[in-house]
Amino acid sequence: MTILAPPAPAPARRTTRTSSTTAAPCTSADCRVNAEPFRAWVRQLMSDTGLPWRVIARASRVPSATVYALLRGQDQRSMATLPQLEAERLFRLDHHRLAYLQQEPADPQQVRLLLLSLAMAGCSNRQIAEFSGIDTLTVRVLMTGDRAWCSRLQQVRAEAACEAWGINPDMVVRKRAPAARIGR
Repeated sequence: MTILAPPAPAPARRTTRTSSTTAAPCTSADCRVNAEPFRAWVRQLMSDTGLPWRVIARASRVPSATVYALLRGQDQRSMATLPQLEAERLFRLDHHRLAYLQQEPADPQQVRLLLLSLAMAGCSNRQIAEFSGIDTLTVRVLMTGDRAWCSRLQQVRAEAACEAWGINPDMVVRKRAPAARIGR
């Protein structure tokens, strides 16, 4: 297995010409960069870690649709350019960041809600454990309402599993603002 380093950030260019003959540095939100190094980087991360592409997308905070298009694209053609912000987010996700997410604690209540959503969608406890990387005993403990330690990476894996099952994980774990108190 060949280990690749993260892609070097390519200088972004505007797709339109300026009044001079050289392209000006990109400062707008619509800047795009060559997608090929980032495609290779995502594939390398998937190969090294065994994580699915949805987990890589959620861990890097890049929309899953973008990572899917990066890897497969529409009509099996992958995208040629990638928005600069999303390229930077993919660039920042590396083995060290994934190892950190494996050690960072997650909010057990949020993980519980994700696991319950998967169960309500028809997933068995065994499937939920496989998707999230949480052992089956801890899955049961969390789903009964007790607290158990889970890593942030396990939460990200549960979010990706929800997304794959058609559940919006952002709606599941959305924190509700406390009700306003009525003054006396």
